[in-house]
Amino acid sequence: MEDELPPKRRLSLKPKEVEPVDKVARPGDGTAISVKLIHRENQLAAERPPSSWQGDLMTPPDAEEQLEAGPSPFKPKEITPMDQPAGPGGEDAISVAKMLHRNQAAAAASTPELIAMPPRRRSRRHRDFMVLLGCAALAFGALAVVFREDRQMVALGVFGIVFATVILAWVMYGVMDRY
Repeated sequence: MEDELPPKRRLSLKPKEVEPVDKVARPGDGTAISVKLIHRENQLAAERPPSSWQGDLMTPPDAEEQLEAGPSPFKPKEITPMDQPAGPGGEDAISVAKMLHRNQAAAAASTPELIAMPPRRRSRRHRDFMVLLGCAALAFGALAVVFREDRQMVALGVFGIVFATVILAWVMYGVMDRY
């Protein structure tokens, strides 16, 4: 039986088809947004007489035509004032200085009490570290003094002091907890 290779499939992307949704605005056709057009619309609105507006000032004339189409399913919100507005200098008048004073008094009343904490106990770990480091430094220093003619032994003694310092510091302060 001969192994036949299946035909190779060549895959490619479909060509991208762009469908324009909006018409392209050309300068001068009235649909392009421009600063001149905005100023012209504002000028025309300012020149329009107020009698062309019907109803309240917040409702444009087109909205009045929509209201005639049918009753709105939403009821108008009725607002009944509960209190009469306060005059300037009255008791109920809003005063920023009084509000600030009340807020500062409330903040002062709600501050937590300061409780004196007992002083921290001296760490015995630091004392133990110094004792162990002193013993190790004396031992390696004695080794360096005894063999002072041999430079390699002096270097070994200095390296031992540095190495013991680093290892003891890591064990005492990195690994162990306070005691």
